[in-house]
Amino acid sequence: MDLIAACRVLVEIGDRGSVTRAAAALEVAQSVASRRILALEGHLGSPLLERTARSAVLTPFARDLLPSARRLIRLADELELDAARARLRPVTVAVPVGCSTRELAVVDAAGRV
Repeated sequence: MDLIAACRVLVEIGDRGSVTRAAAALEVAQSVASRRILALEGHLGSPLLERTARSAVLTPFARDLLPSARRLIRLADELELDAARARLRPVTVAVPVGCSTRELAVVDAAGRV
């Protein structure tokens, strides 16, 4: 189970009031959003939605988890941004004088994989 993706669905349901609108906001199929919520319910051991034939409303348990879910999503987004910045940071390398440009290109290419 992708905990972060499931929490994104939970937060969107809380913000938008329905699984269908949450799925649309996240650009995933409604069935995908529903499966993520079911997986999260199994993982956490408690229902997150009160389901009726026409709607799904967050349970008190789910409402209690929303602040933590929002925090998790924010931290995951920050982690991805930090990683992207770190990949762009220049690297300083000490190279022997006799090293050719071709050898440096090979080392550079290997470091980018």
